[in-house]
Amino acid sequence: MRMHFKRYVYLAMFTMLLQFVVFKYFYPFPNFMQDSYNYLRSAYTNADANLWPVGYAKLIRFVGFFTHWDTALIFVQFCFYHICALYFFFTILELTTVGKWARRIIFAFLFLNPAILYLSNYVTSDVYFIGISLIWISQLFKLVYQPSKWLLAVHLLILLLAYTVRYHALIYPVVSITVIVFCPFSVRVKVMSGLIMAGMIGGFMLYTTSQSEKVMGTRQFSAFSGWQMANNAVHAYAHMQQRPPLDVPPQFAVVHHKVSVYLDSLQHIPMSQRPDAPLMAFYLWDVTSPLQPSPGAVNIADNPVHLRQMAAVAPLYNDYGKYLISQYPVPYFKYFLLPNFFQYAYPPVENLGVYNDGRDTVWPIAQTWFRYSSNKIHTVSNKQELVLFQYYPALMTFIILLFISGWIAYYRVSGPSFADMRFRSALRIGTFYWIVHYGFSVLASPVVLRYQLFNMILGVVFGVLLWGLVFKTSLKKVF
Repeated sequence: MRMHFKRYVYLAMFTMLLQFVVFKYFYPFPNFMQDSYNYLRSAYTNADANLWPVGYAKLIRFVGFFTHWDTALIFVQFCFYHICALYFFFTILELTTVGKWARRIIFAFLFLNPAILYLSNYVTSDVYFIGISLIWISQLFKLVYQPSKWLLAVHLLILLLAYTVRYHALIYPVVSITVIVFCPFSVRVKVMSGLIMAGMIGGFMLYTTSQSEKVMGTRQFSAFSGWQMANNAVHAYAHMQQRPPLDVPPQFAVVHHKVSVYLDSLQHIPMSQRPDAPLMAFYLWDVTSPLQPSPGAVNIADNPVHLRQMAAVAPLYNDYGKYLISQYPVPYFKYFLLPNFFQYAYPPVENLGVYNDGRDTVWPIAQTWFRYSSNKIHTVSNKQELVLFQYYPALMTFIILLFISGWIAYYRVSGPSFADMRFRSALRIGTFYWIVHYGFSVLASPVVLRYQLFNMILGVVFGVLLWGLVFKTSLKKVF
């Protein structure tokens, strides 16, 4: 195992450096999306609250303490992912006997995955969050057979770190506390860990709520959640074939009138050609959205005045979204939940399929933070290779089928009766996480490809390991 450890570490380091050098030759500048500018503004002002959690902005600011060279930030997050992926990879090797080809497939998907390489070039929290998530779930696997109090303490800190980076981490405490309950700790330790977890997360939420009031003028934990609720509800409402007049409560009269007028203006356009046709965040971010407090505003994600206006109406929009859903639960299921259920298994490529949103310029905050001489950026690549990501939605579907079929085959050969206890526990944890994540993602927001990469990793790992056990058992029966 020691020899394997060194070999895989050296191989991962070599492939990381080779990929990075070659990639940065073709893409000398980072990739930017609308989220990027909000993170950069948070880093620039050292804000402790914004529309998104500020954990990633703190990473940008930390790197900026040493250098504002954009390539340094990209290298740090690419390197961070590789360190976390190595920890995850060796944790997987401890779970059960892994065959040579299974190890190679898992290693390749972790360290030679083009999606990770391209996503690492984005100024966004995605790869940073994937790395933290790999550490988080690896620790859960270990806690079952290595019930160390020190590991548990570190796990709670990793959980808090994840919570500061992405709202998707809202489900992580549910998974963590469920696993800890079944770990071989004393009742006292389990209760204390639950209280500490609740205290840390509760303290973070209270602090963020307080800072939101200072930064954005409205006392709330997440202004983004209110907007997301309104976006989801209005998307479903907009796709209804018939919208009878709705006598809304007085507090929703103004916003509902704006939505109705906007939808009436689209009646002459076929649904497939409308800007709100795809299940995305159109009503949240598009400047033409009737929900926007200042129609036509520019650079919304890096517009402090506009963001304060968005934060001010977020509680109202949260209630408005819930109201629309309560009035039309069946259309909401039909036009949002059901499509999002299938979109989870076939997620749209979204930003991974383009470079810099198709532009050759960046917003002023990026030019200021990275100290560019102009707002122009360029690539050496002709970007034709980005077509590769058009196949990733089908890959996600294949991975889900691989995992589910592996589960079925595993039970058909009575896998639980001979599989290693460590593997059985990790499989249950991974499956439980995927079920919880599926439900949360479908309910919370439109699913896109970059949100699914961590799940794809888990699906490949357990799908390959399950089928490896099945083939191994089948061969033993034959011979």
